[in-house]
Amino acid sequence: MPVWDFPLRLFHWALFVSIFGAIISAKAGVLWVHERFGLTVLGLIIFRIVWGFVGGRYARFREFLAMPRIAFKELQTLLRSTPKTESESNSKIKVGHSALSSYAVLGLLGIPLFMAISGTMSNDDVLFDGPLAHLVTDFTDKATSAHHFGEKLLFSILFLHIGAILFYKYKKKRNLTKAMVTGNVDAMPASAANGSISANHSYFGVLLMLFFIAAAQTITLLRPALF
Repeated sequence: MPVWDFPLRLFHWALFVSIFGAIISAKAGVLWVHERFGLTVLGLIIFRIVWGFVGGRYARFREFLAMPRIAFKELQTLLRSTPKTESESNSKIKVGHSALSSYAVLGLLGIPLFMAISGTMSNDDVLFDGPLAHLVTDFTDKATSAHHFGEKLLFSILFLHIGAILFYKYKKKRNLTKAMVTGNVDAMPASAANGSISANHSYFGVLLMLFFIAAAQTITLLRPALF
């Protein structure tokens, strides 16, 4: 049954490509490419925040954000080899993001957003400054330090995310990657609501995503001309 709408899936894979593109270009020292990937990340995450209010049913924040105690209880259930009760067994099949994964979503949005924003104000102490660095000359060194610190957080959340995917695939026998490609989730409860959206809604989502990406790219126009 459809759960993940097309704009959400497109966002997911575009964010994946953009983050790894930003990492690789930074390590290679190609900072102008790093900047473009970073601004793409910024536009994508702004889109995802908006889509969390106007997107498909299971893309909306109100559908999956939960109290920490619920997420902690879910973690305890998840780590057990067998559930203690029937309700725990039924909770294994969760439509959309679970309470626990909702916090992973917040981390996967918040940390790259932090990296993208701090990157616009950072510098490399040589020739390259972020497009907004000239507006915060007294703060740019702190932004650079924050950006470098954020790299550790980014790698941590990526490793946790990949680890969770592998855990679900081999331990829980649930292919989360396939679901994010096709949009369909197997073994859905009969009472589960359909998460599909109309074609017009999908077109709107894709155009909205492209708009925010393009808008983020224009931030470079704020950089002062060299001559």
